[in-house]
Amino acid sequence: MNKLKINLLLLLLYPLFAGAKEVNLSSPNKALHVVVTTDKYVSMQVLHKENVLFTVRDIYLDTDQGMLPKLNAKVHSVKKNVVDQIIVPEIKEKNSQIVDRYNEVSLQFADKTKLEIRLYDNGVAYRISTNCKGELTIFDEAADFVFNPSSTLFFQKDANMNSDYEAPYVEQKIQDIEQGTTGNYPALVKTPSGVNVLLLESDLQDYPCLWLEKGNKDLRAHFWNYPKTYNIKGNSKNRRQILSCENYIAKTSGKRTFPWRVFAIASEDKDLLNNQLVYQLAPKCQIETPSWIKPGWVTFDWWARRGLYNVDFKAGINTETAKYMIDFASHFGIRYFLFDDGWTYKEDLTRTIDGLNMKEVVDYATSKGVDVMLWVTYDLFDSQMEAALAKFSEWGIKGLKIDFINRSDQEASNFYWKAAKKAAEYKMVLDFHGAYRPDGLRRTYPNVLTREALVEFEQNGGTYKDNPDNRCMLPFIRNVAGPMDYIPGTLNNATKRSFRFNHDTPMGQGTRAHFMAMAVIAESPMQMLPDPQSDYYKEAECTEFLVSIPVEWDEIVPLDSKIGDYVTMARRNGDSWYVAAITDWNPRNIKLDLSFLSKGKKYKMEIFKDGINADIRAIDYKHESIEVEGGEIMNISLASGGGWVAKISVL
Repeated sequence: MNKLKINLLLLLLYPLFAGAKEVNLSSPNKALHVVVTTDKYVSMQVLHKENVLFTVRDIYLDTDQGMLPKLNAKVHSVKKNVVDQIIVPEIKEKNSQIVDRYNEVSLQFADKTKLEIRLYDNGVAYRISTNCKGELTIFDEAADFVFNPSSTLFFQKDANMNSDYEAPYVEQKIQDIEQGTTGNYPALVKTPSGVNVLLLESDLQDYPCLWLEKGNKDLRAHFWNYPKTYNIKGNSKNRRQILSCENYIAKTSGKRTFPWRVFAIASEDKDLLNNQLVYQLAPKCQIETPSWIKPGWVTFDWWARRGLYNVDFKAGINTETAKYMIDFASHFGIRYFLFDDGWTYKEDLTRTIDGLNMKEVVDYATSKGVDVMLWVTYDLFDSQMEAALAKFSEWGIKGLKIDFINRSDQEASNFYWKAAKKAAEYKMVLDFHGAYRPDGLRRTYPNVLTREALVEFEQNGGTYKDNPDNRCMLPFIRNVAGPMDYIPGTLNNATKRSFRFNHDTPMGQGTRAHFMAMAVIAESPMQMLPDPQSDYYKEAECTEFLVSIPVEWDEIVPLDSKIGDYVTMARRNGDSWYVAAITDWNPRNIKLDLSFLSKGKKYKMEIFKDGINADIRAIDYKHESIEVEGGEIMNISLASGGGWVAKISVL
């Protein structure tokens, strides 16, 4: 990357005698230590301030060429390295610059297999490399993750190889989880000492996703096997679902590096909020000139069922409705308008339904400074990719929302890379839905702006899953993996007592200020508005503030936060700061420390906060402007399911 500064301070290469059993490594700040042992199996013990935090035991690949590394593997050489560099991300999710500082050790075994370990101040990662001729069949990748059994695991419990990755987080002691229980990443372990270990992965190429399984006592790696047969009688939303599998997880090149197994470590809950290890460990950007990639806000037509009013046309999937929504986007400075489900003629991505002239709509949007995106299913897009992209380009489409992938096997993971690469060739941004969590792909192809893999706002149409408790989990778990398409900013707000299911006019569980604060809390370079555009016109005061919240950030400062209970953070974009807080169903008073501002300097603070009756009518809010001073402590009050959000500008 341009401006990349690498300072290689140490390079040691030395042979080890055949009986060597242990290799040690410390983090740059000396708080974390790793001890690698090579007895019968290769294992890695991680210590935090000299106390054992966890162990990764029995690391190997089970392949058609035997175990790699082999049993009783002999270490041929050890290579140590120190890296201190600055990464300048193409898309600024948390910071305009990322400090990438780590100590590294690489163990090469006699069978030419390699184990690489990187130790950061805020985590550790390892990966296996192989050097075999021809194709390698992987039957399994083994690893046991050994924690104190009284540790608490927060994870999405799931047992479906065709998962939509939208299960709610459950909280259980490891010792209480039933053997054979599975769930997907990221998964958070809170140890008895209070130290957090978040399990993630990065650089997932030509390989299935890593899941988690409860073994007899410990957690262990789990993968879904390569698909063998599919559901061929369904529609494009379920036609690619797997019915049966092969006896292997992957067939791949024998000479390659495998994905990074990542463990983000934080002594305080809030320190998870600024962890970027998944991004740091991903391959560098492969788009030669990525300046065409434009993050931004999106308005779309599907979720609110085109529930427009005070208009002179019949709302629907048609040219008139699209132009109205484009006018709305232009009025409020929203970058994208998205046609969601229903715009295609049957299953042909190159044709629209009657009443919709796509070229006319896109030309109109262009004249208004708005870009148009299209929703497509994985099945249709994968089978029509070349023809569809050519037609989309002819129309002038700038982005795609790809939905219903609902798998994480090797074939599916390869689709993500193929789609990202091909979309980049046509200069289109992507949003993956029905998708597994981020794995670093967005660094390699930064046109991948966001993805789902969470319980998000649309769940409010028919479940209770997307509640304030869920939203107070997401920043510490799902958002650490990467951007999440939560869809903040609904104005149809409900208390816990008044919430009802309504698919056509969905409510959000929580206050108005809570959902506005989510535009700062929920990190994504592409944010979507769920409600009918007519509602946002009616509530212009909230709308104008909401869509002025940036989607890229130069700096993040985590503030007082507790997993599952409340979140407080500050983010900077240029000279302006945005501060947000949300709480669970418990009303809460929070001390807001403004020490991230220059001490003694005066600032204007524009605030949207819970109104005095927000506990009764969740739409109640108060909008005010006050003067604050850098370094002062403010007391803020949040109602049940409440929130608080402010913009801070220099006077």
